[in-house]
Amino acid sequence: MSFEADDKHVYDLFTKRCYGTPRNQRQYVWNKRNWQELFDDVLLVATGKEATHFIGSIVLYKENDRKNGISYFTIVDGQQRIISLTIFLASVAFCLHCYEFDDEFRGTKQYLFTRDDLNQEAMVIKSEQYIALERIITGLFSISPNMAKRFETAALVKQFSQNNKNLAAAFVFFINSIYKHIEESTLSPIQVLLNLRTAITDNLLYVDITASSEEDAYTIFEILNARGSALEGHELLKNFILRGIRPDGDVDTAKTTWSEIESLLGNNIERFVKHYATHKYRTSVQEGISDYKLIRDSNKGIPTVPLLDDIYQKSIYYNRLLSPSQSEESANCSNVEFKVYAFFKKHRQEQIRPILLSLIHQYELGHLSQEKYEETLLFLYDFFICYTIIGQENSNKITNAIYKNSSILENHYSDSALECFISELKNKLPSKEVFLKAFSNLGWSHHAGYYDDDRNKERVQVVLEVLERYKCASKQCAAFTIEHILDDTNSPENGIIGNLIPLEDSLNSRCNGKDFASKLKIYETSMFYTARNIAQRYAGKSTIDINERTNIMAMDFYNRILKSSICSVQKNTNDTKMRKQGIETKSTIKKTIGNMMKKANHSTPENDLPDVQQLSFL
Repeated sequence: MSFEADDKHVYDLFTKRCYGTPRNQRQYVWNKRNWQELFDDVLLVATGKEATHFIGSIVLYKENDRKNGISYFTIVDGQQRIISLTIFLASVAFCLHCYEFDDEFRGTKQYLFTRDDLNQEAMVIKSEQYIALERIITGLFSISPNMAKRFETAALVKQFSQNNKNLAAAFVFFINSIYKHIEESTLSPIQVLLNLRTAITDNLLYVDITASSEEDAYTIFEILNARGSALEGHELLKNFILRGIRPDGDVDTAKTTWSEIESLLGNNIERFVKHYATHKYRTSVQEGISDYKLIRDSNKGIPTVPLLDDIYQKSIYYNRLLSPSQSEESANCSNVEFKVYAFFKKHRQEQIRPILLSLIHQYELGHLSQEKYEETLLFLYDFFICYTIIGQENSNKITNAIYKNSSILENHYSDSALECFISELKNKLPSKEVFLKAFSNLGWSHHAGYYDDDRNKERVQVVLEVLERYKCASKQCAAFTIEHILDDTNSPENGIIGNLIPLEDSLNSRCNGKDFASKLKIYETSMFYTARNIAQRYAGKSTIDINERTNIMAMDFYNRILKSSICSVQKNTNDTKMRKQGIETKSTIKKTIGNMMKKANHSTPENDLPDVQQLSFL
C-alpha cells in the first residue's frame, strides 16, 4: 500500500487543485449544528483566541499526473468538510461583494476557482452531485454589488430541488452568521471579513493523506473509520483539557490531577461527566449535543486549567454521592448529608445528582448557610419519598426541572433561584385527593397478605421516619422497628399505615402478646414522639380508628411537610455572611502562610517546611 501523509493548511487544499466525488458517496448531510461548530471554530482563530485549529484528516486519491499545472483528486474521506469550507469561503466572498470591497472579493475567487497554465478556469469542486454548489458560486461572481445587496438569501433555498436544498441552506446560514458577527464586532467590516478568510486559509490545519491508487485510498478510509471501541466522553474530555493546558498550566501536573479523578470515580467517571455537564452547562433535556461537546464548546478558546480544577473539585463532591460515609477513617459528609445521599444511592435516584453538585458547591462557596443547605437536602429527600415512594410516580418526569435549574443554581445562584426550583418541584406533586388515595395504600405486615412484602416495609419505614422527624422538629430520627398498634397476626388488614408507629426494638419486643391498654403504657416510655402521642391520645380507649388515623397522617404529610418552605431568607443571609467571612479568613491565612513559606524557601534552600496544602487546619 502506497500513500503520503502531510500536515497542511487549508490554503494548500484550495490551491491549484480540483476535486471530484465518487457517485457512491452520500449526499451533503451537514446541518445547522455542524455549520455552527465550524463557524465557532473559525471564529476562535479569527478573533485571536486560538492560533490554529485542526480539522482532522482528509483522504484523497490522485487520479493522474498534473495537467496544465492542475492536480486532480477524488475525495475519499472529508467531502463534508471540504464542501462546507467552500461554502464558508463563498459566503465571505458574497459579503465582500455586498460591501463593494472589489479587490478583496476578486482575491477570494482563487480559493473557489482554479486557473490552469492555459488560463482556463474551473471550479475547485466539480461534481454531478452538487449542481447547486456550482450554480451559486458561479452566479456569485457574475452579479453586480447592487444585485448582491438586493439578493434575498432566504429565497435561495426555494430555488433548488430537495437534494440540493441543504447546500443552499448552508450558504444562508454562513452569510447570516457573518453579518451577525460584523454587527457585534468593534472592527470594521473589511477587517472582520479578511480575518475570517485568513483564519480559514492560513490557520486551519489538516492531515493530507494521498493514496497512489483508488484501492489504497479506500483501505486507508476503512482503517481510519474502523469500528473499534469509540472513545468515551471522559477520554475525549481528558484529551481536550490536556491540549488546552498550555501556556497557563503544567501538563504533567494536569495528567496527575486527571489520574486522581479517575482513581476517585472508577467506573463511574462516564456518568460523572454526564452529570457534570448537566450541572454546569446544560439547560434542557432536549439539547441533543453530547456531554463532551457541551463542555468542550463552553470552554473553547480559553485555557483549560480552570476547567480541570473545577472538574477535580466536583469529582470530590460526586464521590460523596457515590460513597457517603461517616466512619472515622473515611468520613466525608455530615449526618444530614449521609442520610440524604445514602437514600438517593439506595433508590438509584441518579438524576438528582446535578442539582446536588450545584447545592454542595454553593454551600462550600458560602452562598448557602448550613441550615438552608440541610433543609434543602431534606426537602429533596421528602419530595422523592412523596413523589416516587408514596405516589409511585416515575422520577424521569422531573428531569426537565433538574436540567433547567442545575446550571442556574451553579452559575447564577440566588435565594430566589432556589425558591423557584423548589416551587417547580412542588408543582409536580399530585393533587391532594390523588395523594390521599396513594397514601392509604401504604402498609406492611409480616404475616401473609396484601402487605407482606419487603418493599412495602421499606416504604412504610421512610414515611414513618419523615413524619417522626417533623413531629419532633429534628433533622434526625433514630433507628426504629415498625410496631403494629392493633395485632395483625390474624388480621393482615391491620397492616395499613394508620396502624403503624416507629418504636425502639427493645420496646417492640415487650409489646408482643400485650393488649391495647398495656401497649399504651409501653409507648409512654418511648423516645419517639409518635409513640408517646398515641399513648396520650388514646389513653382510656380500647382501640383506634385505623382509617381515621391514616387520613390524619396523610393530611399532616401533605399540608405540613410537602408544603413547608425553606428557612427565612434573612436568617440565611446572616448565616451566609458569617460563613463567607470564615472562608475569606481561611483563604487569607492560607495565602499568608504560603507567602511566608515561599520567602523561607528562597532564603534557606535546605529548609524542609511542609507544603501549605499539608497543613490540616487550613
